[in-house]
Amino acid sequence: MIQEDRFPKIFWNYVISFALLVFAMGLALCLGATDADWEMVRDLRLPRVILAAGIGMGLAVSGGVLQVLFNNPLCEPYILGISSGSALGVVIGMSVGIHLNLGGLVGTSFLGALTFAIILFWISQRTFHLGTHQGQTTLLLVGVVLGFLGNGLLALWIALAEPSQLQSATVWFFGDLSRARLSGALLTFVGVVCGIALIFTQARDLDAYLLGGSEAQSMGVDGARLQKIMIGLTSVLVGLCVSGGGVIGFVGLLVPHAVRFWVGTPHRNSLPLTAIWGAITLVIADLLSRWIARPYELPVGVITALLGSPVLIAVLIRRKVVIS
Repeated sequence: MIQEDRFPKIFWNYVISFALLVFAMGLALCLGATDADWEMVRDLRLPRVILAAGIGMGLAVSGGVLQVLFNNPLCEPYILGISSGSALGVVIGMSVGIHLNLGGLVGTSFLGALTFAIILFWISQRTFHLGTHQGQTTLLLVGVVLGFLGNGLLALWIALAEPSQLQSATVWFFGDLSRARLSGALLTFVGVVCGIALIFTQARDLDAYLLGGSEAQSMGVDGARLQKIMIGLTSVLVGLCVSGGGVIGFVGLLVPHAVRFWVGTPHRNSLPLTAIWGAITLVIADLLSRWIARPYELPVGVITALLGSPVLIAVLIRRKVVIS
């Protein structure tokens, strides 16, 4: 009887969320920095909307998974330093002349993200077991250090870059979807959807992991193996997102909390809704970045930061989250 009562509620949650996503994407196609004809909508706005939806999905789901794995409400894709490695991969790809429309930057972004993930696991496995509480904390700290290292190398690249490249590089570091092309946008979107589908296959194990390491182990869930799989998949998602739109924050931090507050923690329900609402969030943020200062555009990462910071502060005050 409980399942019969809950099914309509979950069903309508999906219907409402999907309808809002379609509305947001349609609005983003119609509005922008300037008036547009059909050719401009097809060639410029459509790829941008597809790219924003894909990146929003990837960042939101990655943040939700990492928050579960590390039992930390402030955890998000960039805290482990994987995004810094991904950004370094993009920079290397740009330096050697590989272009996004050939999928080259996506490949180097993959390599950068996965390289930092391998370094992360190599260091962690030499000092502790990933399934323990101490292992989770140490892994988080190692990720922070790797993030500092990656950001330092990126700052060095900016300092040595040609003056003509500084503006485009700065905009990209704050999140830039203006260079979206249909082939690259579709590649990012399809790749993110496939990655989320693989994560969804582990939904029951993630539910068990919420109960704690010992409880999950008694239910047949290998916590260390689950962490490796999930961090590997999230690194792939972050690699796709960074290569497609630069460094964008707060989407992976706020959307998972909002969805869990709405539908609860079972991942068979929260993961798909997190993906949909991540897409809605970034599509709307990109629309605002094109519309607020028209005919100029703002980096989409600036919009997510301006919108996300006060919301995050309010959540911290309301829930009385204490960082220790």
